[in-house]
Amino acid sequence: MTHNISRFFIITALMALMSACSVAPKYEPSQPPVDDRTTDAEPIPAEPSQDKSYETYDEPAQTSPMPSPETQAIPTPEPQPQVQQNSAVIALLDNADQSRAAGDFRSAQNSLQRAQRIAPRDPEVYFSLSQTHLELEDYDLAEQVALKGVSLVQGNNNQRKKFWNLIAKIRLRAGDANGARQAEAKASSY
Repeated sequence: MTHNISRFFIITALMALMSACSVAPKYEPSQPPVDDRTTDAEPIPAEPSQDKSYETYDEPAQTSPMPSPETQAIPTPEPQPQVQQNSAVIALLDNADQSRAAGDFRSAQNSLQRAQRIAPRDPEVYFSLSQTHLELEDYDLAEQVALKGVSLVQGNNNQRKKFWNLIAKIRLRAGDANGARQAEAKASSY
């Protein structure tokens, strides 16, 4: 009988522990409740201060006459300053030129891709890389690289013209005579 009583108490204690673990915690929002502002309320006027020890004076806003349309200057995009090239990029460009002159276009391509990783906004790298892809007869990639170069030389018409002439040459070699004429027309507009 004592064995049954002790067994009863152990089972009851275990049941009590298990029921305590199964009770969900009371929900408490982590942020305060939001006020209901759907009703239109009239603003409460501020009470005037009784303290007359100071007075404020608001100066009237000064208005300037609007310039006439004839006198307004038309903003023109400023040319981008020449980018100082990294010495490593200069060395890689020279290495690529030597490789290209020797007919080793894959080596030139590798050097230029390294230069591109070092200076991803240098248009000279894109111009040389595009020329190298042209020599490798990868016309699609050559044109894509040249178009990326065009996007980097905004404001520099000489470089734009140089890139569009290269694009015309790429398109002509790829057999797209109409596209080459369009690129030449763009080049002549700069």
